[in-house]
Amino acid sequence: MKKIFERTGAGRRGFTLIELLVVIAIIALLISILLPALGKARKSAQMAVSLANLSQVGKAAATYQTDNHGYLPITLTYKRGTKKSATSGGFIGWCTWSFAGKNNDGVWRQSGFNKGFDVEAIDRPMNKWIAPESTFEAPDAPADMPADYPARKLLQIPVLKDPSDKATHQFDWPNATFTRSCYDDVGTSYQFIAKWWDQLSEVYGNPSGEAGFIKYMDMGSKRLQVADAFQPSRMVWACDEYADIVIYDRTPDARVINGYGDVNKSLLLYLDGHVKYQPLVTHNQGAEVYSNGNYTFVFDDLKMPQ
Repeated sequence: MKKIFERTGAGRRGFTLIELLVVIAIIALLISILLPALGKARKSAQMAVSLANLSQVGKAAATYQTDNHGYLPITLTYKRGTKKSATSGGFIGWCTWSFAGKNNDGVWRQSGFNKGFDVEAIDRPMNKWIAPESTFEAPDAPADMPADYPARKLLQIPVLKDPSDKATHQFDWPNATFTRSCYDDVGTSYQFIAKWWDQLSEVYGNPSGEAGFIKYMDMGSKRLQVADAFQPSRMVWACDEYADIVIYDRTPDARVINGYGDVNKSLLLYLDGHVKYQPLVTHNQGAEVYSNGNYTFVFDDLKMPQ
């Protein structure tokens, strides 16, 4: 009888349906409590990394300024390089990622409209300060880097990647491209602020040709040099791409959701090197979108763009 008892499992009691449902309900409750906490922890960790990254960018920029008469690495772009030379090729204009970063995604070289802003990492002026251990490879100037050139994929500069960066708005500005991050698109999650260029155009008219562009970039660079002495804790020179999206969005009460899931907020790097995750003013508040008590993207003693 003993063997029969053990084989048939007589005397064992299973869970009832109600007990199983109670267990499932408890597990679901625990998940609902824990998931938001885990999400907040992940967001905080990503934010800490990005704040540290931008802080490193600020330190590298300060060293760059020391070695370059106080100027920031904000430049024009040519077919190759950021200054006119015997090997620079033709003048292109400027783009906000030329200061530092890895190579653009190869799709830029294949795009008739965008390929002029395919800035090689070797030509970005601050790279040897932000990534001194890296090796930068490219065809000899003025030759362009082919779309399938190995260095496009091999070279990485992690300090320029925001962990929340999941889509780029640069290739089809200001629309999102979800197939790659801003970092993988143009080489950096962070760009320099150039709203002051529009301000100069408002005051002095649109620049004409290469000479006009050189004049305006020189004016802006010198003004930033002065701002570094007089208002470094309020003047922003670099940011993640969401600051640009907000300040150029003229939709009343614009709602731009960033990589952290927050509305109208951006990581800002100030001239004095401090970094803030800052709420941004939208266009329904007029010129305060460019300059207010928390930040300024323009020069306060010039007429504000409207």
